[in-house]
Amino acid sequence: MAAEAPLAMDLSTSGDSSESDFDEIDASPEDMDTIMQLETALQTNPNLYESHVQYVNLLRKCKLREKLRTARESMQEHYPLTEQLWLEWLHDEAVTATSITETEQASQLFQKAVQDYLSVPIWKAYINFVKEHAAGSQQNSNTSMQNLREICEQALTAAGLHITLGGSLWDAYREYEHELSARDPTSDAQLLRVRQLYHRQLQVPLAEAAQTMQSYLKWEASLPHAQQAIQAPSHVQQGFQKAQQAVSLRHEHEAMVAPDKPADENLLAAFLAYIKYEEAKGDPARVQLVYERALAAFPVTHYLWQAYAHYLEDHLKVPAAINAVYSRALRNCPWVGSLWANALRALELSTVFDEQQHATLYSSAVQAGLQTADDYMEVVLARLDALRHRGADRAQELKQGFQQAAELMQTYFPDYIDRTLRIHAYWADCEMHVGQDPAAAEAVWEGVLKSTAARYVETWIGYITMLIGSDNTGQARRVYKRGYSRKLEEAGQLFLCQAWLRFEREHGTADTLAEASRKVRPILEQAAAAAAVVSDSEGSAKAQAAAKKAKKLTPEEMKKMRQQADPNYQSKQAAAAAAATAGDGIATGSKKGKKGKGPAARAEPAAQAESASLPAPAAAVAAAVAEPTAKHASADAMPSDAAAVKHSTAQAASQALHDQASSAGSKRRHGLGFSEDQPGPKKSKQADGVDKAADSLQQAQHAQQAQQPPSSFSAGPPSNQPPVSKTQSQQSKPANVQAAAGAQSSAGAAQGPPVIFTDECTAFVRGLDNKVTEEELRNLLAACGEIKGVRLVMDKVTGMFKGFGYVEFANNSALQKAVDLKEPELHGRKMTIMVSKPPSGGPGRGGARGRGAPGRGFGAGRGDRGRSIHQHERLAVAAAPAFVPRAIAKGETSSKAPAATNADFRKLLNKK
Repeated sequence: MAAEAPLAMDLSTSGDSSESDFDEIDASPEDMDTIMQLETALQTNPNLYESHVQYVNLLRKCKLREKLRTARESMQEHYPLTEQLWLEWLHDEAVTATSITETEQASQLFQKAVQDYLSVPIWKAYINFVKEHAAGSQQNSNTSMQNLREICEQALTAAGLHITLGGSLWDAYREYEHELSARDPTSDAQLLRVRQLYHRQLQVPLAEAAQTMQSYLKWEASLPHAQQAIQAPSHVQQGFQKAQQAVSLRHEHEAMVAPDKPADENLLAAFLAYIKYEEAKGDPARVQLVYERALAAFPVTHYLWQAYAHYLEDHLKVPAAINAVYSRALRNCPWVGSLWANALRALELSTVFDEQQHATLYSSAVQAGLQTADDYMEVVLARLDALRHRGADRAQELKQGFQQAAELMQTYFPDYIDRTLRIHAYWADCEMHVGQDPAAAEAVWEGVLKSTAARYVETWIGYITMLIGSDNTGQARRVYKRGYSRKLEEAGQLFLCQAWLRFEREHGTADTLAEASRKVRPILEQAAAAAAVVSDSEGSAKAQAAAKKAKKLTPEEMKKMRQQADPNYQSKQAAAAAAATAGDGIATGSKKGKKGKGPAARAEPAAQAESASLPAPAAAVAAAVAEPTAKHASADAMPSDAAAVKHSTAQAASQALHDQASSAGSKRRHGLGFSEDQPGPKKSKQADGVDKAADSLQQAQHAQQAQQPPSSFSAGPPSNQPPVSKTQSQQSKPANVQAAAGAQSSAGAAQGPPVIFTDECTAFVRGLDNKVTEEELRNLLAACGEIKGVRLVMDKVTGMFKGFGYVEFANNSALQKAVDLKEPELHGRKMTIMVSKPPSGGPGRGGARGRGAPGRGFGAGRGDRGRSIHQHERLAVAAAPAFVPRAIAKGETSSKAPAATNADFRKLLNKK
């Protein structure tokens, strides 16, 4: 729209007479169709401004008076009208106002019109309308005159300081007083009113002040008893000179904001400069006038409205005027949240706070179609502030307000994250201090930690700050422990770790500070290393260049590296090498045996033929059994080196049996503290043959241990000890079988068999610090009873401590005392102690059958603990240095015992 209309519309003569005559309807079918379409559109969405304007203009053209009045009222309810729309509406109502009621309605319409924008033409039309109707009224003439004077004073207050157009309002007011004076020339009171109006106008900075001075002097000269030399009073002359100076100072500003200037950014900048100038001068009335002129030209520039309201709040401080400006601003810019929020706060500052009015305004704000989440946030906070200001008596209503605000934001903006937590932090604070409910405050924060806001460090710090403020340092420490390990956004984890350390320094103890330091140290070190890389860009570039120049490994080389790092692959390689060594030794022994005579020499081919039908490891065992059988008569005279060879041969064969059984049958997982058998596929015939051969070798080894004296290579009991039977071996269940592994290590094997523990009287300890040593754990639990061993579990790939271990006690009483301890601490960490219970694989396919101890083979399942005991015995027997006939193992020590034949060995191996 244009900045300002230069002329007023003459309500009596302006416009086409056909347009003002509503007696005859002039509407074409096309116009009626368009009217119906616009009505439908506005019923669907009444916020279509252009449709409102088109609808009003079309109705006025078709002379549909009643529809036109309804359409204008509907538009004015949703939007402020422009100066042109108001003048047309006022003209149509004024020319048809014949009765007193219609005149009053027209006057009320004028009052609405002057409230939207500053418009000198509308004020002048208002004065002329009231003057005409007051002149035609014969009743209550004094009331009519007083009413007109009040309207003129309102017009002068609103626009009388307008330098270029304000003079017309003064002239209209003075002309009315001249008319009254002409009716009664002898009235000194009326002459005084005219003179005072001249004096007031001459002291106001107006563009046509010189003409006004001439008119004043001429009027004074026309009065009776006038002096020849007429001059204005001295105080009027001084005021007139100051006003002329003010006009000259503002001449450039007035030229830049002239009515013919287009409403663009240049005009807006000119108005802002003009406002700044008037604010510097310090005249609130003139500042208000320039603001009003700028807003008439730029009605939807929201920051102009905001600046205007702030100026009134800071300088005028009249609640009614401030609320009126905000009301007009919201009609022009309803989509701006800050205007609604400031209007709510201004309404709260009214002399008498109206809760219902405040709630209504808030409801209108949230339904006004605000644009952003921040707009809604400002409105919500303004409402919550007002509720909080009511005090503890409105605590429940305040709580409901927070709940509704949170639901509102979640409904309208589900993905919005307020990192400053303006609602929830405020809510928790009010629960703590207004509602006096710390539990409810913590519940608010716990709810925030379950949302996406937990990704940001501000959420954690806000919660902790509230807890520290309420002296709940214990809960604050727990929140730090929950959050320090989280990967927060924008280096938030590093900030939280540093905040935790500061918290412990200021509020904690030496122990809590040490614990916090130990927990956050890896995170801080990693951050420092990353910062060093960023700061040393040159070094980083060199490292990247070196990495590019490094040799690229082939797939074969990478496979070899993986195999070298794989312990399972290494054990398989060692087992294969041991089996090959055992096979070579047995073959050499067999060749030497052919030179002998007697039953042993005759038995050798049969044994070899028997072994040829067995799998490779089983054949090696059969050969190892056959050799000492043929030469047992000279075993006692064998040199120590030969005995060592025989010991290593037997051990290698046993290792081959173990590896073959592991690969063919169950997948055995080696763990510290117990032997853990995993269920696997059904045992193959090859593995079953291996078990049978191992049983035979085991029985022979037991018999030999019972007869032979101890040697440096023997793992069996010394000669002065009674022979150990198979049943006794099972019942003893040693905790850690090291003999076989030690013997194999002395023979040069690459890797020994897995260590098996039965875990009787053993406690399982978890929750250990990664710096705990076996000695520290032993000393801590020494008071419970005698400790036989302590084992800390390490990762077999990385070598790092896994945080748990086992403590073997001498008896169950000591074990129970350790279990009864209530979370003892070591290195500041609480431990958990319980009885070690190795997992088992179930009852298998029936009871124990065949040879061997209960739980062997088909009797117990693969995961049965009896299988672990049998494997343990097999390893112990494999360390024996020589072979002993079955008769000796059974206690028959007579030297006349018959020698075993090939048929005996065949039966031995094929039994079961």
